[in-house]
Amino acid sequence: MMKSGTIVLVVDSVDKAVKFYTEKLFFDIIELSVEKNEGAEDIISYAHIRKGKCFIIFRAPHIEELAEFSFIKRCSSRSVGIFAEMKKGIEKYYNKCEQKGLQIISPLKDSSYGYKEFSLKDPFGIKITFAQPLELYKTPEEFLHSGISKKDVSSDFAKNKELQEKMIKYLKSFGILRRASKKYTKLWLKKAK
Repeated sequence: MMKSGTIVLVVDSVDKAVKFYTEKLFFDIIELSVEKNEGAEDIISYAHIRKGKCFIIFRAPHIEELAEFSFIKRCSSRSVGIFAEMKKGIEKYYNKCEQKGLQIISPLKDSSYGYKEFSLKDPFGIKITFAQPLELYKTPEEFLHSGISKKDVSSDFAKNKELQEKMIKYLKSFGILRRASKKYTKLWLKKAK
């Protein structure tokens, strides 16, 4: 069983990443590794930062990754993003980000899925979405989840067994293994009751 997970982002300048995330987004440094370069400036090759329970590791690419990293860096969208859920204070945090002149790509707004959120881009093109749950948000009854709506859930065990198989079949149509589909379906049905 996993204990936790942390995002690892390979960037061309860990120094620049640390500076941006600590000065502009108010993250704290947990750990740094500095690489000594004879005849040149020392560089930060690794940094572990955090804000609350959001942890990020930045590292420089290893020699064997340089060709791949060079290609990825040229892509307009790296398909990398961070979703950081906040407990409170999103308006204040949004205002601080605006005051710092950050590249906000989606202004603060209420989403249809229960969050007040905004997004920005860091210096490496990584999209960061900050979101705070809406206080009185309730999932709409007609909301479909894996092909099923909450009104389909019954207290009758036999009907729920059929529903479970229907959900598993639906999830498998996306290529999700039966084991993972079954586990997720049981969890969802338990929450839906």
